[in-house]
Amino acid sequence: MASKLTREQIEQMYSKPETQERILRIDCLSQFLGLCIISDSYEVPARLTAAIRLTSAGSGLVTRVQSNANPRNECTLSAFLQVSWNELLVDPEETNIDSVEKVISDEIKREKVFFPYIYGRRLYDKAFEELRDNNDTLTHKDTMTLLAGAPQGVFQLHDYVTGPWGLVRSREIRYCPPSNWVPLYHCDDLSCDRVHRVLLETGASKISKVRTKMREVLSRQDSAESEWDDFLLEQVSRHVNPFAWRHSAGIPSLLGDIFSLGEMRLILHDLLNSTQGKLRASLSSLGQEVREAEKFSENLTEAQMLQLILLCKDEEIVDSLDFLILSGAIFIPPAEIRTSPRAVHGTGYFNLVPECASKGVRFAGAASLALLRSRHLISSLFDLSKPAQRERLEWLVRGTDGASFQEQLDQFVCGGPLDGALGSLVFDSGTNLAAAEKFVGIGPRARERLSNEESLRRAITWRLGIDGPAESDVLLDFRQYGTRLRELAMRTHTYVAADQADIRAVASNFFVKLEGILQEYLKLATWALLRDHYASSGFVYSPEEAVDFAIQELTRDQSDVQFSADGKWTLFPMIRGFDILADRLKLLKSDASTQRELADYPKILRSPSPYTFLFRHVHPYLDFDPAARSRIAAMLEAASRKLLSGKVDEIRNTLQHTNPKFPTQDEVLGAINAAETVLAEAEEAGFLPVISRLSESQTDSYGRRTLTLGTANGKTLRLVRPSSYYLTGLPVLSEAQYVLRSAIYENSGEVLRLSIREDSEYAKRWSDYPRRRGNSGKPGTSHLDA
Repeated sequence: MASKLTREQIEQMYSKPETQERILRIDCLSQFLGLCIISDSYEVPARLTAAIRLTSAGSGLVTRVQSNANPRNECTLSAFLQVSWNELLVDPEETNIDSVEKVISDEIKREKVFFPYIYGRRLYDKAFEELRDNNDTLTHKDTMTLLAGAPQGVFQLHDYVTGPWGLVRSREIRYCPPSNWVPLYHCDDLSCDRVHRVLLETGASKISKVRTKMREVLSRQDSAESEWDDFLLEQVSRHVNPFAWRHSAGIPSLLGDIFSLGEMRLILHDLLNSTQGKLRASLSSLGQEVREAEKFSENLTEAQMLQLILLCKDEEIVDSLDFLILSGAIFIPPAEIRTSPRAVHGTGYFNLVPECASKGVRFAGAASLALLRSRHLISSLFDLSKPAQRERLEWLVRGTDGASFQEQLDQFVCGGPLDGALGSLVFDSGTNLAAAEKFVGIGPRARERLSNEESLRRAITWRLGIDGPAESDVLLDFRQYGTRLRELAMRTHTYVAADQADIRAVASNFFVKLEGILQEYLKLATWALLRDHYASSGFVYSPEEAVDFAIQELTRDQSDVQFSADGKWTLFPMIRGFDILADRLKLLKSDASTQRELADYPKILRSPSPYTFLFRHVHPYLDFDPAARSRIAAMLEAASRKLLSGKVDEIRNTLQHTNPKFPTQDEVLGAINAAETVLAEAEEAGFLPVISRLSESQTDSYGRRTLTLGTANGKTLRLVRPSSYYLTGLPVLSEAQYVLRSAIYENSGEVLRLSIREDSEYAKRWSDYPRRRGNSGKPGTSHLDA
């Protein structure tokens, strides 16, 4: 029995870097062919096997397997697909790799071999509409039905990128291997937010049967499978650093999942014009001459564009995305964080997932990585082996508590806000700043868009995983106008023409702000309290959808109130709206019509469990603590009453128009006080669209975590984890969200929380997702992923 070859022995046998590189390329080409989908009638091209040369071990294996039932071409290709066992089966020096590449490329373009296009939702939607059952494996017939008309899948191994253009070489090396496991459906369990993967079945062709036979022979022979996987992994690591903070394997899902067709076209267009002709040269090798980038890209499919974009370097792609986002060409709302809804796995040692926000692109990981990444940055800015740099760092951390320099440095980094500590080190010199920009991946064109020190500092720390301060207070302008209006109103008791003009000018802005915030208050309250988040929409707030939802709910059986469908609401219907909403809530009863059906409960809770389910009713309001329900209804009633008694609508109309009867000082002050009181109460209760973010996390020796969500103006909510409540669907605590602090669930310390989905290309791309189909195969209720 032959002894098992170790990685070290393999490296000694194939010690030349050129040979190691050829073995790696052969393995990549083998994986592409081994993981593709083929038909039952697939024939191995003779020119493919003609390009393959086997070692003596490979030839001996073919001799043992070859027969009338197992033709030589299929046996040769099967050995190529295996690559190695104890010994190498394919001759790396004599195999014509260029010819193998060309044959594979032709087979892809001719659609003789298929790869599933896993990005976006094309296959997902087709499966929902055309496949009857949710199975974990598709028959070959259903597989071919699913792939019919779909584009070739885009995957990358080494510098080989598959796709509609065939097999093309990129200027960047990435490892995003093809897979026959496709994210294809969501099950009927409303508590399950996992997209289930389905195995696509390849055809029962001759090559498939010969591969099975060859594996049987190999498993029976007197030799052990050696450490070739370890050897190949070592070769991959030489090209792609597994510890990279911007791991390239996440780039394809970043591009393919979160950008619309139009946005993808902008990205390709930009790269064609910004890569100094390098992308155009790659296209030229495909027989595509590009004169006008915009015209060239206007008719390309999503898969075609994705494959071409992946021909560029990662730094070029990220700089293009940053530039397009920061310039506003690709619009991302302030609260939107774009990540793949398919819940892709993180890549690299740190399991990083790239994401896009209005600040650009970053590679996100666990929260604890921010400190590790920051320490790594500091070590790259200051080489402590050099006395001058060590002395400089010692000076910068002077005054920090610590018995030694290292203790001082640790306290400097860990003892206060991390973004502030890093900022002082990064901006210590132009050299440090340039090094920090390179470390976090801020490219030259993105740098031009970060014109001042504050925006650049936030861009650097955000890319390190430090979210920084929360968004500004939405009430700030309203409060400033209220303060100024109060000062003008109290300046004198008798208003002459000049006083009236001053008051009218400020009052115009005050009431415009008031109308906007009251509308957001009424929309958010209606959506939050009456919408079935668990079963229909997810625990998500969409300002655009909330307009129609609020109109529908507030005008039901109301003939005297109308709300404009364009979202431009005036004070009178809104003041009435708070009263109408309060009445609607008080009329809700817990009965068969409002209680959730048991079939919609999480499957995990249908048996005795330590968890408690919070969402037992179709209207969230009914799930709240009775005292909380009473306070919310009373607050809404009081809002309407206070705005009416303060004559807010009347004073606004009087000041808006030239009216001989100017309001008195008491009337102006009464309107200001009423408006400010109503909004202050709404803010305290959490019914204004004020973003909360995770501001603090503490863990004790028992694993108990205390997490604090906070807003820019200091409103906080403290939660304890792990929880005994089954919180399925509620936003994860690490993302931006609205926290309705007064909406406390019954017998718990949990409150209603909603993530934010603003109108964007990303929101449109993933609307009505997930789509759930019951076990019967009939389409079920669709709702948005939380």
